Amino acid sequence: MSGFAVPEAVHAAPDSNGDLVLLNGATGRWHKLNRTGRAFFEAVRAGATIDQAVATLTARHPTVPATRIRADVERLVATLVARGLLTLSVDDADTGPRNPAAVAMTAPAATPAPVASRRLAAIVAFVLALVLLRLPFRVTTPTVARLRRWLAHRPATPGEAGAALSATYWVSRSYPGRVACLEVSLTAVLTAALCGHAVDWCFGTAVDPQTFHAWIEVDGVPVTDATEDPIPPTYRRVLAV
Repeated sequence: MSGFAVPEAVHAAPDSNGDLVLLNGATGRWHKLNRTGRAFFEAVRAGATIDQAVATLTARHPTVPATRIRADVERLVATLVARGLLTLSVDDADTGPRNPAAVAMTAPAATPAPVASRRLAAIVAFVLALVLLRLPFRVTTPTVARLRRWLAHRPATPGEAGAALSATYWVSRSYPGRVACLEVSLTAVLTAALCGHAVDWCFGTAVDPQTFHAWIEVDGVPVTDATEDPIPPTYRRVLAV
């Protein structure tokens, strides 16, 4: 077995337990590998063949029969390929339905009304975010990046990003459907862009319990509402768009 590679759309980061968290940028799905799976995945990502990766694992676990390790690796490879985390070529990316896990976020009831221009921007951004989040994740993220490049003239200040987030909470209170971190963070990114300011759309994970989250950042610093959990140390960023 050889010839496998990690698609560019797959983003990986270790968590505080030493496991490996994977975000498939083509589907928006999160995955997790234990330490042994992490060792195999990182070996393949570094250019090792499957046989070489099996040899490495066999050396690390001399008390486990080599036949069992190979069988486990073959099952893991089949699972990773099925989920778009390994591929035989760059054209084999997973195109399954998008189903990202997220932590629900509730808009605070006391959010003040934003100024008229930002209020209008937030309304347009919220509708656009709902449309974009219905698309495959591999389409949504590059579309958001292009929109931000076209609309934003300069990086947002923390105050401008905070104002976009406040406007997002204000408009989301009137929506009867589900509003979670994906909807909130993307609306804030688009609201800022419509006002000419660029912020980053970020995705990350936390352990104990395992949860996934999306938020906005300015110059690598998270911008959050007072009702939200702090990003660091609670969440570790895996991807920034």
